[in-house]
Amino acid sequence: MPRATPTLLTLFLAGAAVAAPTATVADGKIVVIGVSSPKGLSVVVAEGSETDIAARPPVVGEWAVMDGKLVFTPTYPFKAGTAYRVVGVPDRLEVRSPRAEASKPTVITHVYPTSTDLPENVLRFYIEFNQPMPRGDVYKYVKVLDDTGKPDPLPFVELDQELWSADQTRLTLLIDPGRIKKEVKPRIDLGPVFRKGKKYALVVSGKWPTLEGGTLGKDLTRAITIAPPIADAIDPKVWKLSAPVDTTAPLRVSFGRPLDRVLLARSLTVTSADGQAIEGTVEPTDSETAWNFKPARPWLPKNYVLHVDASLEDVCGNAVGRQFEVDLLRPAPKATKAGDVDLSFTVGRR
Repeated sequence: MPRATPTLLTLFLAGAAVAAPTATVADGKIVVIGVSSPKGLSVVVAEGSETDIAARPPVVGEWAVMDGKLVFTPTYPFKAGTAYRVVGVPDRLEVRSPRAEASKPTVITHVYPTSTDLPENVLRFYIEFNQPMPRGDVYKYVKVLDDTGKPDPLPFVELDQELWSADQTRLTLLIDPGRIKKEVKPRIDLGPVFRKGKKYALVVSGKWPTLEGGTLGKDLTRAITIAPPIADAIDPKVWKLSAPVDTTAPLRVSFGRPLDRVLLARSLTVTSADGQAIEGTVEPTDSETAWNFKPARPWLPKNYVLHVDASLEDVCGNAVGRQFEVDLLRPAPKATKAGDVDLSFTVGRR
């Protein structure tokens, strides 16, 4: 037999053994078979034209080698029914995430601040949903309209890394601070987003896509009337504490201004006088201008402490002992020391 024959047979068998790479979606991850290393690989959304796809940033996530397979775990869940492409392999590898099973529709549950009367220098809005939402292009779906229906061109700080909670059910929208602080170029060029005495609307589009492949379905419109700005630092010592007069009544605290809903949930704690944490349930009320604490077990007739963390802010970004903006032309307010504050109260005393 000629010597060339075994060589040809070997080459044929070697070529037949090398299968083309494949990719699948399993348990919310992309699994690639037939590629030995994740070096140089990325994942992009494969929807739209090739120009659209080429312009998109990679999906955030991590590659790992597991049982001889490459596994891509996204930092945030894949959007249901969406095509994704593995970039960096010779052959085009595309997969499509499964469409979500029929479930309750995604809806907006809350918009904070709750009040429709807001200070001119309001800094943040929160939009909460009943289940996770996808990332990407969120600023296309939220607008601020003036009283003529004209949209503000750039009301928010538009961040590539959108400000979602870890479970993607709460979005934080920051009003551009450059349009709040005086004598700053964005405010000079565009003016403030809000002006006191004027009426506006925060509109969330019903066309906003959801993770299950649908949309929110209808617009949500929140009417807003703008009040004068709040420029002073938070001073907990001027708060009104209504101490419980019996063992089952809640502690009530009135702030005199609306506080940041998310920070409020974690910045106030109740302890005994010797520092032992008191378990209970909290409820911001009166459009975040007040707060109730109901203990898990009846109060004892003794002294307690309301601990205020220095990270607490109002809806304008003013913190405990620190103003969001210092106006050099205004008389300096009475100094309030920045830092944690402890407020004592006694249960059972009338």
